[in-house]
Amino acid sequence: YRQIKRRWCWVLYRKRRVLNTNVGQHIKDRIKKDGNIKLNIGCGEKNYPDYMNIDAVPLEGTDIVMNIPGDLCLIPSNTVIEILLEGVLEHFYRYEQDDLLKECHRILVKEGKLVIKALPDFDSIIDSYLNKKKGDVSAVFDLYEVYRNTHGAPQPHNSPHQLHKDIFNKESVEILLDRNGFKIEDLSSGSSRGVCLGVTARKKRLT
Repeated sequence: YRQIKRRWCWVLYRKRRVLNTNVGQHIKDRIKKDGNIKLNIGCGEKNYPDYMNIDAVPLEGTDIVMNIPGDLCLIPSNTVIEILLEGVLEHFYRYEQDDLLKECHRILVKEGKLVIKALPDFDSIIDSYLNKKKGDVSAVFDLYEVYRNTHGAPQPHNSPHQLHKDIFNKESVEILLDRNGFKIEDLSSGSSRGVCLGVTARKKRLT
């Protein structure tokens, strides 16, 4: 019942409101109300109550629709205490990632937190595919699973947004974040069937 109610609320009311929102004014009002804010960028269907849930397309989890990273310029510098990128970074071409992370760095407060979740780890994906062992996660890791994790397995209803546009491993993530002014506090694997990375980093001063 709750899912049906939420769905009809989205279809009949929330979607129209989200599409008609004055993004710049909404951000100013939220900062005025809450002070420093938290952002869930590329939220998809996941709407977290303590965050401003942002996506480039109007999905059920979306609070405001923004072109990412272009419209992040609407957010004042040093006003965000935490940014969540959950299943997001792989949807940006390599040349776009620096622009996104530089904007994240700009809008975060001093030592603000950047959290990256469910980022496919290419090393773990390949290892799972090549080392199939009964009882292990890799036992079901066929070629489709490789495709799903490296390419996103887009379907007609979510293409091209679902397409993965880059691959990552721990080393590439470390280089990418350091280059854009972030100090990694934790970098671990094991989430999402053991083939994804989770990262917690803090804003540091750009050199």
